[in-house]
Amino acid sequence: MRITIDGDALELMTALALERAGVPDAVLRIVWTPGGEEGAPTGLALVTAIPDRLEELRARGLAVVTLLGVRSDVPWLLPGVKSTSYAVNMAAEAEARRRGADDAVFVDHDGTVLEGPVTNVWWRRGKTLFTPSLDLGILAGVTRGALIELVAGRWEVVEGRFPATDLSGADEAFTSSSVRELMPIASVDGTPLGRGPAADELQSALREAAAVDDQVRS
Repeated sequence: MRITIDGDALELMTALALERAGVPDAVLRIVWTPGGEEGAPTGLALVTAIPDRLEELRARGLAVVTLLGVRSDVPWLLPGVKSTSYAVNMAAEAEARRRGADDAVFVDHDGTVLEGPVTNVWWRRGKTLFTPSLDLGILAGVTRGALIELVAGRWEVVEGRFPATDLSGADEAFTSSSVRELMPIASVDGTPLGRGPAADELQSALREAAAVDDQVRS
């Protein structure tokens, strides 16, 4: 759906798009352009159904491969920017499938863990959760931020620069995103990982928080 829009019409556009899509669980993406020199801003509401395979993948865990990603020391490549172009992400996912994996994890030229094509990456060692820090140029995912709040009192969180060997040698690992939520990682470059309590516990906490938020809004 594409209409000329102002801020007051955003809610109406969203409601109409969801109604016309007619799917119970969907992904909503809103794009708002500033318009040309003499044109008005234009809004687009894009609605797609959530993939059916997510729960199956969550149950068995992801096989991931590491791929060279955008480096934080090359600012002209726009690290940390959520772009409307998914070309690199789609290419990474296609390469992961070509290698017999479900998804990819980007690493820097020196092997530093960055992020997934559309996810943030986490792993646990003992009572501590590790995740790459934002100063590496990665995207500050909405779900990443929510998890940092949810882990309070459950797990310690350390953000920083970590080698891929930390990920492949972890007690457990998982990815996070708004659409896929938490996805346990079952193997990294063919090295198997165990399934631990953090991913399942935080997945439940994330859904509980979303349910409470829905009740408040209604």
